[in-house]
Amino acid sequence: MKILSGLLIMMFLSMLINSNVYAQQNSTSTHPKLKILYFHATMRCPTCNAIEDNARKLLDKSFRSRLDNGEIKFESYNVDETANKALVDKYQISFSTLLLIKGDGTKIDFTSKAFQYALVNPAKYEALLKEEIKKNLE
Repeated sequence: MKILSGLLIMMFLSMLINSNVYAQQNSTSTHPKLKILYFHATMRCPTCNAIEDNARKLLDKSFRSRLDNGEIKFESYNVDETANKALVDKYQISFSTLLLIKGDGTKIDFTSKAFQYALVNPAKYEALLKEEIKKNLE
């Protein structure tokens, strides 16, 4: 009987430890360290398309593992869709906007640099965005 009780306690503790390890491994996927949110209208200019396209390319090239493990999350929202109204209102969006949101809720507006460089100098846009992402992941 003592052996059976000991085995049951050991199994319970093992399950408890394993569930905590699993929760820690997956905590970044539910709470990313950095969210990159791109807001756009239905009708987009070439610059608006370049902002999103080049951001996605950069993330895929330089931050693929952090995207895969949930540490970084990229999302694109159409401001004209009613399904996105709450988020548009939350961040007070009125036109195309690129935001970096840290895990603590700090908001970094990267829109002006995105519009300045995404189309005419994509390499500079990617370099600046990469630097900003790295800085805000620390």
